Amino acid sequence: MLARRSSAAATLPASDSVAQPRAWIELELRPRRAGVNLVTATADVEIVVRNRGEIETRNVRLDARLTSARADQDAELGQIFAQIGGRPAATPFSLAPGAERVVRALVTLPRDNINVLTAADRPMFVPVVTVNARYVPSDAAAGEGQTAQAFALGIERPGAAKLAPFWLDGPARMFETVAARPHALAVSS
Repeated sequence: MLARRSSAAATLPASDSVAQPRAWIELELRPRRAGVNLVTATADVEIVVRNRGEIETRNVRLDARLTSARADQDAELGQIFAQIGGRPAATPFSLAPGAERVVRALVTLPRDNINVLTAADRPMFVPVVTVNARYVPSDAAAGEGQTAQAFALGIERPGAAKLAPFWLDGPARMFETVAARPHALAVSS
C-alpha cells in the first residue's frame, strides 16, 4: 500500500521509505472429487500454493479443513483463519519467487457436523474447504505472513452457471465433476 509522504518524511534516508521485498503467497483450490457417505462428507482436493513475491518464502505451513455452509459462515471462517496450528496438509516447505507447489489433501467432516440446508423440501449441503497458509514472508520479518481462503464446492452441471449442491436424500457417492468457487472472505498479510 502506498502512503502519502509528509515533508518531514522526505528528509528520511531512502532505505527507510522503501518497502522491503517479501514473499506473497497465493492459493488456488482444484477439487478432484467430493461427496457424502453414511459417516462423513469428503473432499479430495489439490491446493496450489504460489509465491508471487520477490524473495523466497520459508516455512510454509498449510492447514486445510472441510466445513459446511451456514448463515453465520463469515464468523466461522474468521475463527478458523485466526487459529494457529491444526492438522497440517503437508510438511513445511519453501518456495522460490514465482514458484508453485501442488499439495494434495483429503479433508473430511463428520456427517453429524453437516449444516443441513433445505431447497424444494429436500435436504442438502454445500461443502466449504478452508485453506490457511502461514509462512515467513521476508528475511527481516518480525512476524509471519498469512494467506487464507475459503472455497465453496458444488457439482458442475453442463450449461449451468451455478453449481449444484450435494443432496443428502440420495444414495451415498463421490462425484468427479466438482468445481470450487472462492468465498468473498479471505486473508492476505
